[in-house]
Amino acid sequence: MAVRVPLRIAAGVLLATALTGSVAVTGAGATAGAASNLAPTYRANDFADGNALSILPPGENGLVNPAQALAFEAAGQRPPANQDQLGKYAGLLYASPGLTDAGLTSYYDDASFGVRPQDVTRVEHPSASEPVAIYRDGHDMPHVYSNSQGAAAYGIGYAQAEDRLFLMDVLRHYGQATLSEFLGPACAFEQMDHDELLLAPYTPQQAQAQLDALPHEYGAAGAQLQSMLSSFVAGVNAYIARTRTDPSLLPADYAAALAPPQPWQPSDVIYVAALIGGIFGRGGGAEVRNAALLGYLQHQLGASPGAAAFGDLKEQNDPGAPTTITDQRFPYEIPGTVDPATTALPDQPGAPLQGGPTSTTANCDLTKPNPTALQDAIGLLALPRQMSNALLVDAHHSASGRPLAVMGPQVGYYAPQILMEEDVHAPGYQAEGASFPGTGLVELGRGEDYAWSATSAGTDNTDQRLEQICDPAGGAPAAQGHDYLFDGKCVPMEHHTFTEAAVPKPGGLGAPAVVTRDVYLTVHGIVQGWTTADQGRPVAVVNQRSTYNHEADSGVGFLRWADPSLTHDVSSWMTGAEQISYTFNWFYVDNKDIGYYVSGWDPVRPSNVDPNLPTWGTGGSEWRGFLPAEQHPHEVDPPQGFLTSWNNKPAPGFSAADDDYSQGLVQRVQSLMQEIHHQLAIHNQKITRANLVTAMETAAAVDLDGRQVLPELVAFEAGRPASAGVTAMLGQLRGWLAAGAQRHKASPSDTQYRDAAAVAIMDELEPRLVRALFDPIFAAGGVQTQDGSSSGYTAMPMEQLVSAPHSGGSHQGDAYGTGWEGYAQKLLRQLDGEPVAQPFSSAVTDHVCGPGGLADCSTSVGNALQATYDALVAVNGGAPVPAWTADTATKSAGVTMPAYDDIEAQTTGLVGQPAIDWQNRPTFQQAVEFPRHRPR
Repeated sequence: MAVRVPLRIAAGVLLATALTGSVAVTGAGATAGAASNLAPTYRANDFADGNALSILPPGENGLVNPAQALAFEAAGQRPPANQDQLGKYAGLLYASPGLTDAGLTSYYDDASFGVRPQDVTRVEHPSASEPVAIYRDGHDMPHVYSNSQGAAAYGIGYAQAEDRLFLMDVLRHYGQATLSEFLGPACAFEQMDHDELLLAPYTPQQAQAQLDALPHEYGAAGAQLQSMLSSFVAGVNAYIARTRTDPSLLPADYAAALAPPQPWQPSDVIYVAALIGGIFGRGGGAEVRNAALLGYLQHQLGASPGAAAFGDLKEQNDPGAPTTITDQRFPYEIPGTVDPATTALPDQPGAPLQGGPTSTTANCDLTKPNPTALQDAIGLLALPRQMSNALLVDAHHSASGRPLAVMGPQVGYYAPQILMEEDVHAPGYQAEGASFPGTGLVELGRGEDYAWSATSAGTDNTDQRLEQICDPAGGAPAAQGHDYLFDGKCVPMEHHTFTEAAVPKPGGLGAPAVVTRDVYLTVHGIVQGWTTADQGRPVAVVNQRSTYNHEADSGVGFLRWADPSLTHDVSSWMTGAEQISYTFNWFYVDNKDIGYYVSGWDPVRPSNVDPNLPTWGTGGSEWRGFLPAEQHPHEVDPPQGFLTSWNNKPAPGFSAADDDYSQGLVQRVQSLMQEIHHQLAIHNQKITRANLVTAMETAAAVDLDGRQVLPELVAFEAGRPASAGVTAMLGQLRGWLAAGAQRHKASPSDTQYRDAAAVAIMDELEPRLVRALFDPIFAAGGVQTQDGSSSGYTAMPMEQLVSAPHSGGSHQGDAYGTGWEGYAQKLLRQLDGEPVAQPFSSAVTDHVCGPGGLADCSTSVGNALQATYDALVAVNGGAPVPAWTADTATKSAGVTMPAYDDIEAQTTGLVGQPAIDWQNRPTFQQAVEFPRHRPR
């Protein structure tokens, strides 16, 4: 929800400031200039013929000026195009059955190139000298037209600033680690700044050097990217200049900041890219935490069984895991014989690291920034790292004979959205889609006769190494020394000091604070902190990320995709995918083919190292280059007739990253696979775009625990004695399973789920079931709670026992992304004597359920079922099973189950958005089909 009292204060202060002229005037506005003849011809060079659709809730317009802020506060009046896509997005949940291709426009917007003349709401000419025009349509989407790429980039910068200026400012300060300087001192901001310095501690000079290096590393393409980013920043600054003289252009949000918007530098693009890429485009880097899990298991089970149990739980390459590619192997990160001498285990791997950048100032809890500012920045912490999905069907399985795609990224729900839409046309640049504000380019979208999208792959591009601290003089090394051994020499760490002045806002508590953070780097990367290893030897824990110091390089690939002369079929598109350094699953569709490629600079490690545990940084276990393009998982028109992804394993043999514990027998992509197969079966193996949307949306409401774990539980309990209450409860679950195990209301106005009793049972049962199976191994390490119920094991990197919509309390839609479902299903299958591709070893099965291992599981599972029944009887007032409408968590929270699951937009501005019914679905999504193509 919006913050109400601070909103009035913020808007009023900023409006008064603007109207009294205390904001410096540095610009005189814009004229039509040389761009007056650039017409946004509707569907010019557009081979989709109206079959390209997209949606991005809540709405494109993110500008709330002071007058609009006051109007919203006083009467709830929203700015135009602030919410016009939210209803469409939310309504798709109730569109099936019966959805048709003609009906898709009720739930998606037209994503054609250009804009119809009658739909143009305003025209902007941001420069008197740059030949660029921006046409706004009824959804306030900017259509940027120019006769040069540089001028088009200038227009993109102007449009992004107009729609997301305050959010862009938050992102660049977050990337710079100067949020406290921008929004005022607070513990939360200082911690975010601290954490960003552990990810990408770039000085302005280092950030600029990355841009300067682009022409040298990528030739003409690098020079083009460098030039476009420079023009993009000039466009941002043109808009900032106009806010100095026109208060209607200045976001009211700046009342929450310590200063009005300051001019951008090209290096600011690096800061935004580092932040976004560090969240969505990386994987791995959890080796020290894995070492803590290994140590815990060895303490509980013994050295050899503990190591075996660690391998069982890691499931680095479970052959039963669902994969996007099914007919080819792409082996990666499969070690040979591990040399124990290469593994570097901290003495106390679970203990906090010492040193590192200063986290916060003393007594920082006394400083209270404007609550709106706090809300803006803290909301960014809820960014889900992996939730995007994609469904593509080839021409042979399409009713039209042309491939189909329904695909998009999930970046959370924000108001305004953290993505924005843009349609850009210039010589050598023809693209429409979504962009991260502050980066400029269309990163996800469509070209003239093709479209592309991504899901986070999370492949292992980050390692943790232990650097052995040394004394250059040959004495005893200091506990937090700044010299380390590499290739037999004691070399100094690189040192940088980052300083920000955090001045409390008027009325805020606390004194002005100058926060100074010292950051150290080695040849491998950023020092996270110090500890000891090898029985007391001082070491520094360092994160080595392949994309470090190369944050903008992926733009070369994005530029290629926007150029119709360079991208004209699936093969040329794949060349662009090879040039993207961040780790993503990329998908492609045109009128003939569907394609898939997993991008990223994936390091090739020596075969004698364990990729899941820390290695020494002394020089003997260095990376051996990067995985060649042909060895990245990729495929065109697969034999199974479709491609689908939900952050799952890309292909057989392609190992899960060290921080990924979700690539076992159960993964949410199975819901997509099952629904695609269902649509193909009921439509004689020929489906429409609407059928594919239906498959996606049906999967979006699936309870994965119910769909995948429940069948094994029912089979295990069949014929076993149980109380009348438990028998009734299992009967309720069987009926729900037969109907598809959906978390879905019958109609939008209902207050309860259609199968409320079954949902309540599953939510109450799943954590009890996991604990019944695994408590004997994990409970000794600590069990976390949430809303009065068990939420996770402290010892496991994958903490959540369940990953249902409400898990973690984020209300961001993300669900079913952890691996406990797979563990539970695997163990239940083993208990039933069913075949399992990679079963748990005796190291696990001897210790589950109780002292007797597997022999105790019948009793422990039966007890979990009975405890579930007893708890639900209590919270539902003794009502019979079919009448249950609450579980322990929803009763404790005082809300209904659907409300507990609701998606709530994180407010990163002054105008919030209402909650919508839960659906496990991408934020920005395309539904596309291309009837035509340029001559091949």
